[in-house]
Parts: sequence; structure tokens; C-alpha cells
Amino acid sequence: MTNKRKWTERMKKLRLGHQPLTHINRKAEFQWGLMKEHPGLRYKFRKPDNLTILTCHNYGEKPLFELNMDYLGIMGYVVLRWPREKPFRTAHRLKLVRDYLRSGANKTDFVLFCDARDVIFSDDPMKVIDVLENGNCDLLFCSTMFKGGWACMPEVFAWTQTVVKKRGRYLNAGTYVGEWDFTLEVLERAMYFLTDDSLTAEEHNATGYGINTDDLCKGLPDFPMGATDQHILRYIHREFWPRMDVDYMNQLVYRN
Repeated sequence: MTNKRKWTERMKKLRLGHQPLTHINRKAEFQWGLMKEHPGLRYKFRKPDNLTILTCHNYGEKPLFELNMDYLGIMGYVVLRWPREKPFRTAHRLKLVRDYLRSGANKTDFVLFCDARDVIFSDDPMKVIDVLENGNCDLLFCSTMFKGGWACMPEVFAWTQTVVKKRGRYLNAGTYVGEWDFTLEVLERAMYFLTDDSLTAEEHNATGYGINTDDLCKGLPDFPMGATDQHILRYIHREFWPRMDVDYMNQLVYRN
């Protein structure tokens, strides 16, 4: 196989020209490895002026998402820090983003939030805005096949089946893009369900994710009070639908 053909095959694996984001650890790391071998991608993109890019974490070093953006030239993103000495409670990501949006600091038309450790850009960030504007909604979440938490809110799950555009795909809280003011409105509502002892990732894992056991529901009798950010957002989705919707067809994000 010639070098040109080898590179063509690698470019196909990068999926450039498909979804602008990848949000699944193994695939993101694989794509990232290929991207670093391609000098033509270094500083190729920039952050649109009307888009704020947010992530949050408590890592000591830059995680994958930041390394990826730095390489591609997507500068001006915002990192919201969680204190390293405190347990990382996933629901508190909602508060970090809510507080930033409420502050109005460097307000833009749109805001994109991405997990720090397993998301990368694989194409132009402008395409994120294009997907949102073509989606006939004001806040769009990526989707996943993960069913965790539905056992604790069967009536909400039943509702999702009446609006879902693709069976077996559900809201994922790890990546979302929306209009600034409407995203803030949704997150303000989500604040009602946050508690000081909301589940950490480890505590959530220990319950079996609320899939095949009822440990999650028993542990959170006022569910979704104290639950994860994903549980909370799934719970309030119907209150804001159709302005708040899910990327069921994976146009925004490549995910399982």
C-alpha cells in the first residue's frame, strides 16, 4: 500500500467531515492519536466569536479536550475548576456552568459544554452551531444508549418514548450546545435538585447505575434530588421540550 493510500485510510478513520465532536473515550483517543500525526491539522481551526466553549475538571494537568483544542488552534475556551480537595460530584458541573452563564462574563450567542477527559473536536467548531440551528431547538444534548437512572423515573421514560427520534438513544449530559439565555434557564431549573452530598461518580457506579437493581432508587428516595447531572437533565427534559432536545441521530457528536 502506498503512503498516500495509507494516509487516505487514516483520514477515513478520523471521520473528518462527519460529526464535529467525538465523545467516547476509546474512539476519541484513537482519533486524537491520528490527528497528531497530521501536520495539516495543527492550528487549523478557531473558536467562533459567537460561541463560548466550557469544560470543567479538577485535574492537575490538561486533559484530552484541552490538549486537542490547543493543537487545533481553538483558543479562548473556559475551564471551570472544581476544588481538588473536594469529592467531584457530577451534578455540580451544572452549578459551575450555571454560575458562569449567570455572571454574563464575555457573553456570546451560544455556549458549548464538553466533558474534559473523553471529548475531542474532530472538525470545525462552527459546525457545532450549524447542527444546533438545523435542529429546530435551542439546547441540544448528545445521545447515548446508556439506560442508567430510568428505573427511578418510569413516567419520564415513558414520555421520552413518545418524542424520541431513534429508539434506544437517550440524553447524555457530557456534551451539549445551546443558546446562552435558554441554557441558563434550564440549568436554573436543574439547581432545584442539587444537594451538598449529590452522588459522586464512584457512588453512582456502586449502585449499578440504576439499571438492573433498585439500589439507586432506594438510596435517593426523593429522586432525582441528589442524583447525577445526567439523571436531573433527563428528568426535566419534558418541561423544556421541544426547545431542549437530544441529538438522537448523532449529528453533533460521535458516540456509542
